[in-house]
Amino acid sequence: MKASSLSRHLKGLVYISSLLWICGLFLINAHAQDATQFSLPEGAKARLGKGFIHDIAYSPNGTLIAVATSIGVWLYDAKTGAEVTLFSGHANAVLSVAFSPDSTTVAGGGGLGEDYSIRLWDISTEKQTAVLSEHTSDDVRSIAFSPDGTMLVSGDDDSKIRLWDLDTGKLKRVISGHTNNVYSVTFSPDSKTIASGSWDYTVRLWDSDTGQLKKILSGHTKEIFSVAFSPDGQLLASGSWDNTIRLWNANTGENIKTINEHKGKVKSVAFSPEGHTLTSGGKGHIVLWDTDTGRQRETLPAHPNGFYVVKYSPNGKTLLIMSNGLDSPIQLWDVDTGQQKLSIKGHTGIIRSITYSPDGKKLASGLDGEIWLWDVETKQHKLTLEGHARGINSLAYSPDNRTLASSCKDGMDVIELWDTDTGQHTLTLTGHTGSIGSLTFSPDGEMLASASNDHTIRLWDVFTREEMQTLVEEAGAAFSVSFSPDGRTLASGGFNGAIRLWNVDSGQQILTLPDSNNMGDGHSIAYSPDGKRLACSGWGIQLWDFKTEQYEKTLRIKEIKPGLGGRLDNFDDFVAYSPDGNYLVGVSDEGTIRLWELETGKLKRKLSGHKWLVSSLAFSPDGKTFATGSWDGTILLWKVPKKD
Repeated sequence: MKASSLSRHLKGLVYISSLLWICGLFLINAHAQDATQFSLPEGAKARLGKGFIHDIAYSPNGTLIAVATSIGVWLYDAKTGAEVTLFSGHANAVLSVAFSPDSTTVAGGGGLGEDYSIRLWDISTEKQTAVLSEHTSDDVRSIAFSPDGTMLVSGDDDSKIRLWDLDTGKLKRVISGHTNNVYSVTFSPDSKTIASGSWDYTVRLWDSDTGQLKKILSGHTKEIFSVAFSPDGQLLASGSWDNTIRLWNANTGENIKTINEHKGKVKSVAFSPEGHTLTSGGKGHIVLWDTDTGRQRETLPAHPNGFYVVKYSPNGKTLLIMSNGLDSPIQLWDVDTGQQKLSIKGHTGIIRSITYSPDGKKLASGLDGEIWLWDVETKQHKLTLEGHARGINSLAYSPDNRTLASSCKDGMDVIELWDTDTGQHTLTLTGHTGSIGSLTFSPDGEMLASASNDHTIRLWDVFTREEMQTLVEEAGAAFSVSFSPDGRTLASGGFNGAIRLWNVDSGQQILTLPDSNNMGDGHSIAYSPDGKRLACSGWGIQLWDFKTEQYEKTLRIKEIKPGLGGRLDNFDDFVAYSPDGNYLVGVSDEGTIRLWELETGKLKRKLSGHKWLVSSLAFSPDGKTFATGSWDGTILLWKVPKKD
């Protein structure tokens, strides 16, 4: 769509817009049955998880909910919660989202990478209609359409506000004045004023026609994350990490009320459509306030660690709630009854580790404080295991499929064991004094090995649940462990890239394979299925002949030098053999996935599709699929190519 026609599209007749919307929704829903197939990258079979949530918006006609995520903008049916479509196009995350006043267009602002563009999509056709690319180096934290549909405003991490003329599709002006990140921008109901909230502790009012500063509203003592006009345009609310909400006279800039009872950082503020209620979301709190008295009316249940964003439906009967960064669902609450009406599930936090169950029916993913079990056949989230306080560093299934072992990041020195059928926690193994980075069961299922940055590798008896051996990694932290297929030898990768081989029965070190090619730290290690090779990741993938103890070759991601990018830096399985031994897969910290054919040593596939760091890798037991987990909150399933 040309820029000149974009404005006419946004300001189209209500009847035509509604007709287009109804027809478009019918067509979209015709193929919206399987959201795991939406906007898949080339070579991927399915996607588990819908990405990390950053922002939400209600369409002005009340029929849609837009969710800005790490993988794109999701649209949901506001009545049923069903997925409508996924708009992709940003190279990285979408941090902010907004609907046009006539509900025909949705806009997303990018960031957390190299793509800081604002993209606009036509909802009825699902086509991208414009790319506003004037943001070149800083995250777009907030965007808003003017109520008259003629302008779009954005705020970014470079303290700038940008204003676009939608009649021409051109940048109208750059507004400067803030001295820190601009996290919230909004128009007054008459479209004549722009309000902005910044990390410089100020709220500012700007003339939307000239870009001139009208008022500086001071009083907050910490970062401001949200600003909102009352429906009549007379009040402006601001929420800050100083734990207060301030109500301002939008005309004079006078601070009318300061609400100090929020009891936590304020992430968002939103007026109800009739203007008598102000709802605030913050860390662990969702509170409804009387705008006349400033008194608390009601508090909604909230997770103590969540940072909540709240939005009202156009009719004011529903409150839309999301938890920014938590693995919790998007919730819709009935304002009159205070009861939850709907829960939209499937969005996750950062995925740090994944593993297939031995029968191939389940896939476990480690998040921030939770483990999700997925049904591989249906691609649906099946069960949540709760108990960890932090991100799940490593996961391992026992060969008999009955037990899942997990470890936590950031100095948490315990291993948790779970019953995979019931999801019940069964045991905690203690002994390590540092963060545990890797877990693996022996092929016979009788032992569990764990590697830690406390310089030890520990072997645990699965039946007695007691520690059998403590292997000391003298060079430093142990990052990864792998049992040989016969279970007699344990290989470890650690500090300075050396590979150590240990006798499992005696606990004695058998051999050290040196870092022969300046590989750096060995963050992932794997035996080939036939036990003849070892692969270790660092500044590439180093291959060793296990029988002859000879170095074979290094599969490099790219030509690099120590200290630069391109390293296989991981928490768990970043290098893995296919079960048939035909392929080796490695993942770089630049996000690309490479599959080598071992017989020829040639690169077979180069795959990309994740929007953020790829954190883990696992082959299905039948070898037909491999999965990659990412900090973008998704797992991608890839089809393994047939051997030539």
